[in-house]
Amino acid sequence: MVLVDYSDSSSESDNQEPADKKKTNQQARRKRKADHIDDEPVHTAKPPPPLPASFHSLYATNARTSTTDDPSLHAGRTRQVPHVVGNWPTHIYLEWYPPQSELALLDTLIRKSSRATTTAKETSKVHIHGFLRSDLGAQLPLHTSLSAPLILKTEQKESFQASIQAGLESSHIKPFTVRPTRLDWVANYDRSRFFLVLRLSKPEDDELNKLLSICNATAVRFGLSQLYDDIAETGPGGLVQPRSKTPVSVTDNSDAFHISIAWTLQNPEDRARKLVGLVDDQLHGLKVSFSLLKIKMGNTVVDLPFGQNREAGK
Repeated sequence: MVLVDYSDSSSESDNQEPADKKKTNQQARRKRKADHIDDEPVHTAKPPPPLPASFHSLYATNARTSTTDDPSLHAGRTRQVPHVVGNWPTHIYLEWYPPQSELALLDTLIRKSSRATTTAKETSKVHIHGFLRSDLGAQLPLHTSLSAPLILKTEQKESFQASIQAGLESSHIKPFTVRPTRLDWVANYDRSRFFLVLRLSKPEDDELNKLLSICNATAVRFGLSQLYDDIAETGPGGLVQPRSKTPVSVTDNSDAFHISIAWTLQNPEDRARKLVGLVDDQLHGLKVSFSLLKIKMGNTVVDLPFGQNREAGK
């Protein structure tokens, strides 16, 4: 079978159409093709679908760059919990990835707070580090804590996770939304770091307090500290290290929930705290939605979806 019939040079010269006619036909074909393309509707590229929350959990921890605590690798921060083989630093939290429009607003708030903390002397300027992006410029997730810093033994990891999951399932909590209410400065328990935070509103069904109750109850079951159990003993705008390991009655800690957006090692000046009244209006319209609980144990992050999300994943 002959797939392509190539003519020899002699027949080619006999059968080939005149060059000027061939050129005219090619031009006509190109014009028809161009007209056809112009008549076709223009389809704009659709934006890619959002990444699933589980994707971010795969890259939630950084690779270790030193086997010892080296503050120079972390902008002067020191490890609060020393690394011990067999111990798993654990944290329970809700995660938030602000959309680009809200990310721009948070950038503005951090810049304003930086200017507000600058005193008359340039040498006393407070350097503020944002939580919004990595050193390479990639967007980072923000979070609100639902546990104190915890330490689990290897043999406790599975039962701890199972206890949190059981409490979550029995609570029937569904995805919910809160709103930032104001900007504030808070300190960690030993006042070694100061955080610029968004205070959060109380959700409609009190989901934050319910989740905190589940997490604190599990912490007590494992002999660990509760979060915000001694909140009444804190000074204005400060946070303390939880110490109690005995169950307490469920209280309303709505004023304590927050999302940190920046930090500094230096104590912000009093006039920086006046920033709160200047930027409150800019927070209107911001929404923060939560659809799952996260447990970070060492370098592993576990996602526990809420109500309808959990049902959809079955």
